[in-house]
Amino acid sequence: MSPKLFEQLFEQIKRVITKPLALTDERGIIYKNFSDFGSQKQITFRGEPGSAHYPVLTSGDSQHSFGVEGDENSQAIPIFLEGKLLVVVVVRVPLEDTQTTQIINSLAELIVQQFILTHKPKPDAVDLLLTRVAFRPQTLDPEELSEQMTALGFRLDLPRVAVTFELKGFWDNYLQTLGSPLGAKEGLIEAKKRDLNQSLTSFFTKNQDNLVGFIGHDTFLILKDLRDTDYSKFCQLLSRHYSEITAPLKNVHITEVTVGIGSPASTPSGLIRSAQEAMQVLKIGQKIIGSNQTHRFDSLGVLPLLLMGNDQQKKEFSSKLFSSLEDEQLTETLEAFISEDLNLTQAATKLKIHRNTVIYRLDRIQEKLGKDPRKFTDAVELYLASLFAKLFG
Repeated sequence: MSPKLFEQLFEQIKRVITKPLALTDERGIIYKNFSDFGSQKQITFRGEPGSAHYPVLTSGDSQHSFGVEGDENSQAIPIFLEGKLLVVVVVRVPLEDTQTTQIINSLAELIVQQFILTHKPKPDAVDLLLTRVAFRPQTLDPEELSEQMTALGFRLDLPRVAVTFELKGFWDNYLQTLGSPLGAKEGLIEAKKRDLNQSLTSFFTKNQDNLVGFIGHDTFLILKDLRDTDYSKFCQLLSRHYSEITAPLKNVHITEVTVGIGSPASTPSGLIRSAQEAMQVLKIGQKIIGSNQTHRFDSLGVLPLLLMGNDQQKKEFSSKLFSSLEDEQLTETLEAFISEDLNLTQAATKLKIHRNTVIYRLDRIQEKLGKDPRKFTDAVELYLASLFAKLFG
């Protein structure tokens, strides 16, 4: 916590309340220079009058205050920011005076929010652009994205893919230090963006034209240059060499780096879609599979589409999956096999062909699509893709 913020809280609350007060941590240890309680160094909290000692303060207590052991005329008011305890305000006002509790809570919240706004790092042009791409794509049409990329000096004639990097701990350990100079915070963001770009360009040496932006909290979005690089190979290399690529990004404060990869794009509208996919797959992959690894949009199959996909994404998914089938007999066999609950004999009866013919066709489907209808997870994906094709095709 910043001493400057302590100073503002202490002086402004005291000016309004006009009662002796002190600022302490969660253990009741008084912060030096922020106390009207003389040489006293620690205050012991308790719950409501008559209750046991209350040792742990949580965000659920943000609208409550606690008594002070040995002092019936004082109360302790915890102040939180985003669920985390910032400071405890101990004021010489009886616990029953809930009006004062509310005033101090509201005043402290206002002071903290104003302080944060004053000391919040300012995003650069790339950060602003990629934040819109990630969180407000409806406000950005493809033509404007083209114009802004050109203005920022990035090429439009290159195939790209959106990649999200979540560096767990970056916000809490680097940017949440309230009161740090603005220039220092902005410098930390720029340094981490350089580290990210260097990690990628040192491994993918042919692809240097990368847009790297900080889009909030622990997340960075990159529109990765894919020139002379096959998308599937890029994904394989990024996954296979995850440790080497992300090692320079980790330290004592950042121990987990999770990556989300969208689909390839060669148009501004495709880039916007790829960014949405990268954001989706990062969130879903972390919850379903885990962190500290790479997650690829198409490797999660139909799950991202079910949870977050729009109609256009579902249509493109089914079209892409079935475009390589190009065989009416195989399509008919797949639909019959699924409709008969993956039963070979029943599918053969329905199609009026030999059971071995069904097996042969299913083998062909697996070769063409890379998915085996006889496996439950692949069958579910193929079934949903067929529904998407009927709904949106």
